[in-house]
Amino acid sequence: MNVSTGIGPLDDRIGGIRKDGLYLLTGGADSAKLACQLQFVNVGLENGERVAVLSAASPGDLAEQADHLGIDLRTYWHEGSCLLLGFKGEYARRVVHAPNPAEAFAELTRLIDPPVDRLVVDPGSFLWSTRAGRSMAQAFALWAESSGATVMASVAAGLDDRPDPATEWVLQRATGVFHFARLASGRHELSIQRLTPPVDDTGPISLELVPGRGLAAPMGKIERRRTDRSLGHPDRTLLLRMGSNIPADLEAWLKNDRDAVDADDGMDLLQRLQTDDFGLVFVYVDRNRSDEAIELIRTARPMTGGAILLLSDEQLRSGDRARALDAGADDVLSHGIHLKELDARIRRARDSSRPVRDVALSRSTPLATADGVLAADEFARVVGHRLGSADLGHFSLIKVKGTDMAALSDMLLATIRAESGDLVGPLGDGMGALLQDVRAQQAVAYLARVRNELKQRGGDGQLDAEVLANPDDLDRIRTLIET
Repeated sequence: MNVSTGIGPLDDRIGGIRKDGLYLLTGGADSAKLACQLQFVNVGLENGERVAVLSAASPGDLAEQADHLGIDLRTYWHEGSCLLLGFKGEYARRVVHAPNPAEAFAELTRLIDPPVDRLVVDPGSFLWSTRAGRSMAQAFALWAESSGATVMASVAAGLDDRPDPATEWVLQRATGVFHFARLASGRHELSIQRLTPPVDDTGPISLELVPGRGLAAPMGKIERRRTDRSLGHPDRTLLLRMGSNIPADLEAWLKNDRDAVDADDGMDLLQRLQTDDFGLVFVYVDRNRSDEAIELIRTARPMTGGAILLLSDEQLRSGDRARALDAGADDVLSHGIHLKELDARIRRARDSSRPVRDVALSRSTPLATADGVLAADEFARVVGHRLGSADLGHFSLIKVKGTDMAALSDMLLATIRAESGDLVGPLGDGMGALLQDVRAQQAVAYLARVRNELKQRGGDGQLDAEVLANPDDLDRIRTLIET
């Protein structure tokens, strides 16, 4: 006997899922796994079934996210037909540290009494990726099979990520594995990775996440990113501050590692997007202005092909994330911003929109690249060529002199991005580094990193340096290469 997943296009493809089966959802944090789980729960409730949701989110947060999808979870919760459980307190500690996996699931069985028809676990990996190793995964699978419920659990990683041994064991044991991905256009894509019994057509299935309607077949063409011009350098960042002071480490990171430009207000941000190119757009917000920020993102999305991130050092409401992603944000990071995680989120946002960027950043004139130090005349020729080519965009030129020019040449060569068109060669009485698609502020930050690296290698870090940006310092650059 099969039951509905709540996702119409998926049910049409596979005829529903097997009652009493174990199904896993994989995909990134913004890939609509929870929306699928809530719709799976909702169709059961509408059919008079009893359901349970075991989640890291609070009952209030779950109800709020369900409201965004047009699902009235609160009514069923208050009536008792929907049981909402959290990974909280003593139970969470016992699961993680359980020496006997069977005891942890025996307690869960007592909590879900009487038995339910449908069970959602988000994230499911919390129940099996513990110190007990694979034995906890085996206990989870046996418990799911004996529960009598149709179980849908999420895995907090994509299939491209190498799973831990416990997760790998559950993936192989599951009745079905569905993978979700969020595309640059704003659509979601579902692929059938494993299914028992198998189907001929495994995907992908295109889906649209619509407020009040949830995941469903797309109503029309979605292409919200601007693709009619270059995005500029991917580190060129437009920042709007809609909150209290940004954390000091984030402020320093924006100053030193990003070519960051501040927008005065929402209108200024929109005007800058119309007239300039940015690889990143950050909207930093306090919780009490999240609604305003989300609507601004919705307006800004068609104006740029760059990645848009909503940032907050406060804990945003769980529903804010879903609404921001629906509005066109590529990611949401809140409740403490850690730079390493932010950098990873930016890379993922860029990867998800790569087809758009590859078109937008294509050049009719290819960039010259080199793995070594160029001869003086060749270096001057390339710099002159890029000065005269509007198609090749902007760049910065750094002229440096030091006590050990050979070591300095090696250092410059080791720190440039040769694959992006950066080059090193003699320049006047010193050495030059051409940094393609880099503006003056980024070049200054790059020079600071070179000085620090020289110090770490035993030098004093002292350099006689000059930073020149094209087109602002065009005349001075011409003078240097013609000397």
